[in-house]
Amino acid sequence: MKRFSTDTGIAIGPILFVIAMLGILAAVISAGSSDFGSASITDRVYSDVHSQANLLRAKINECNLKYGTNNNGDGWPASDPSTGTLVCALKCIGDPSTAETGNDCAGNALTMQNLWSGMRPAQLPPPTSGFNQWHYMNDGASGGRCIWTNPSGTASPAVIAGLTKTATKFSSQEVVYNPAGTSQNFVIWITLPTGTPNSLCASN
Repeated sequence: MKRFSTDTGIAIGPILFVIAMLGILAAVISAGSSDFGSASITDRVYSDVHSQANLLRAKINECNLKYGTNNNGDGWPASDPSTGTLVCALKCIGDPSTAETGNDCAGNALTMQNLWSGMRPAQLPPPTSGFNQWHYMNDGASGGRCIWTNPSGTASPAVIAGLTKTATKFSSQEVVYNPAGTSQNFVIWITLPTGTPNSLCASN
């Protein structure tokens, strides 16, 4: 009869130790991946919202710079007085009234040249993932003029961190943002109000 060595079972110990170490390593990697994912969301929100806000503000200001000396003295794009207007649907009111063909981003037939595809076309980036489209309110000098966006659902801590970081890149005269707000509205002023600010240009 063949006899087994008394050392046969000793190899099980190192094997179990290696398996345990692999389990711990997997848990550490998983936790690190979660942190990395949150950091990526924060960086994406910061980069997108910051660059988009500056671009939108520049295009709206461009319209006023070109036509603000008209007889009415106001070259700012108009907006729906109750709800504001999608930025992608804005028209520069001083541009020639010959309409472009087709519809704007809200599905309305173009009656004037669109701010983004008309006289001075520019690439309008889509809102960052998980956010609603940018809106614009022109409430005149008294109520002010602003643009805003917000998350389309409940904002995660990573999204709030991204918006908070973005807010630091604007002065208190340019941005309205409350990281503890329920809607997480991120508002950028185009012109500050001389009277009571329009309620849509508020973070809540």
